[in-house]
Amino acid sequence: MRLSGAICQPGGITSGLPVTHPRSRSFCGLAEFGVECLAQLHEIREEASHMKRGPQSQMERMQERKSNEQSKADGTAIAAWVVLLFLLTVLCALPIMIGGVSMPRLSPSAPLFPFSFAGILLSAYVPTLTALIVAGLFSGSGGVRPLLRQICIWRVGITWYALALIGPAILFSLAGLVLLALGGAPPLHWLRFPSLSSFGPGGLTFFIGQLIAGSFGEELGWRGFAQPRLQVRYGALWASILIGTLWSTWHLWPAITPQGLSLLSPVDAAATYMRLISTSIIYAWMYNSTRGSLFLVMVAHAGHNIAATVIGAPSNGVYQQLIVALLYLLAAIAVVLATDVQSRCRSNYSLAKSKDFGS
Repeated sequence: MRLSGAICQPGGITSGLPVTHPRSRSFCGLAEFGVECLAQLHEIREEASHMKRGPQSQMERMQERKSNEQSKADGTAIAAWVVLLFLLTVLCALPIMIGGVSMPRLSPSAPLFPFSFAGILLSAYVPTLTALIVAGLFSGSGGVRPLLRQICIWRVGITWYALALIGPAILFSLAGLVLLALGGAPPLHWLRFPSLSSFGPGGLTFFIGQLIAGSFGEELGWRGFAQPRLQVRYGALWASILIGTLWSTWHLWPAITPQGLSLLSPVDAAATYMRLISTSIIYAWMYNSTRGSLFLVMVAHAGHNIAATVIGAPSNGVYQQLIVALLYLLAAIAVVLATDVQSRCRSNYSLAKSKDFGS
């Protein structure tokens, strides 16, 4: 006759193993008894192993849940930023569209000129303004202060600043030499410095405003807000390609103004996408390799605008934009081949840490 019971273990822990009287065991009973003992021992071993791994597994699950929640919050913030970016850009262009005057013919006598002029000025700062709005209003975006703090990361080495300022000048100079080789006539002045007396295009005031708008007005949005969020999910290369595509599309906003589409040639559109996607890859490399120095990227953006303004182009400069874009593409390919696929940097900079710079 079998008796159910439990074997007492040291410390008062019971194993729950069945107990039978030795004299009542048959051959089949012994086999059944052995199977039950092994099953009970397996259960006890699994319970002990689960108790040992329990806290660690729970911590991992909490970290995974937190990571998923942050990823969802970042995705929502990016989507809101993109929608607000193009919505506010269209609002800036609205006075020009209502006035019915093309941008090349825009003058103080044009309808709604003060509003059109204000819209053009404001449009240059839309990427940064929308990034500040989303970072400040959306929960989980981290707030405005961490976004602005990236500008304070400026101690990155003189080599990086030399690359940021001299690199674009070299590319534009090479583009000029290529144009000369293709039969273009040399420009009257290889260096064109802004005029001190003019306040419009070509003047020093306009030139300084262009540098500020391009650097601070854009980079806080492209690299400061979007880059660290997208590259955690997609990797630095695909993140920079996505940002470059958005950047190019946004830069072509004059196409929605009166006669704007007719003024945009296919070569100009192709060159814009090629150059800005390539530049986005290069800026991502600079940003990640300097542990999130947004200041350096702003300097690089200013370096491009300085080179585009100061260095003259040969007579067939209509193709200068395309040649410059091809040179930027070659530079971007070199960066891709020489750097890590995920981080676009040579150092051990972790993409997980990039969240500290943009959220």
